[in-house]
Amino acid sequence: MADQDTNGLLVVNKPRGMTSFDVVAQVRRVFNQKKVGHSGTLDPNVDGVLVLALGKATKLIDLLQSRPKEYRGEITLGFTTETEDATGAVVDNHPLDQPLPADTIDAGLGQLNGPIIQVPPMYSAVKVNGRRLYDYARQGEVVERPKRQATIYDFHRTSDPVFKDGYQSFDFVAQVSKGTYIRTLATDFGQHLSLPATMTALTRVAGSGFTLADSTDLATLKTMNLAEAQQLVHPLASVLDWPRHDLTDAEWFAVRNGQKITAWPINDSGYLQLYYQGQLKAVYQYDESGPYWRSRYVFDNQ
Repeated sequence: MADQDTNGLLVVNKPRGMTSFDVVAQVRRVFNQKKVGHSGTLDPNVDGVLVLALGKATKLIDLLQSRPKEYRGEITLGFTTETEDATGAVVDNHPLDQPLPADTIDAGLGQLNGPIIQVPPMYSAVKVNGRRLYDYARQGEVVERPKRQATIYDFHRTSDPVFKDGYQSFDFVAQVSKGTYIRTLATDFGQHLSLPATMTALTRVAGSGFTLADSTDLATLKTMNLAEAQQLVHPLASVLDWPRHDLTDAEWFAVRNGQKITAWPINDSGYLQLYYQGQLKAVYQYDESGPYWRSRYVFDNQ
């Protein structure tokens, strides 16, 4: 029954070799409920933090997706692939005659910090004319891809570069905004140096306000019964950092009926968490066009 669903956020350490939807499907089985979604796709060859929304928490997926994410991985100079990662066929192979100095690598990474424009890879789930780009790519078709804005908050090297047989690799960390393709970021880095570059390993270490330390291995989760798995679920309020307002009886009547509110003072965030009798019921957002407060998320109107 829908009213018996588990509600909250579950953080899974997604293993490599699975799609994000595969993880969702397995979590649905563990919790015996259909209403499960995730807050940002991880490619099959990428492991790490996958935040899942269960039950009423699925209303917060847009909020969770908007929050920064952090990745750690490896970039290799000397070749590129059709997928911009290690899984694709090599399309440009130009081994280096000699290793690049570390400060040259750092300067190239530094040029990509801040606001950037990216073109999504052909092997991605972005839709063009109703079809996924990877569908075009698998048919050998090339279409014009929409440019996307992204923000790179921090992109820097975390290991000494290693040069072997004409290829140079190093580890990196990247803290990025919603919609950033790390595969493409690696390719863009190479283009700044006029060299082919490929992302050869990647792990998401943080996302949507959670880190790997908050996560549970999927294999471990699958051994648990429902009661044990529910102990891992973070409540809805754990990801909301907006001011709290405790509703009077009259205010609760207005909120449960979706009415606009004009009496509440404005705060810097423009959002209010609304509680009634100690329970989180809804979130209201300030609308300057009113001006008034209007319903943004409703979790419970009973």
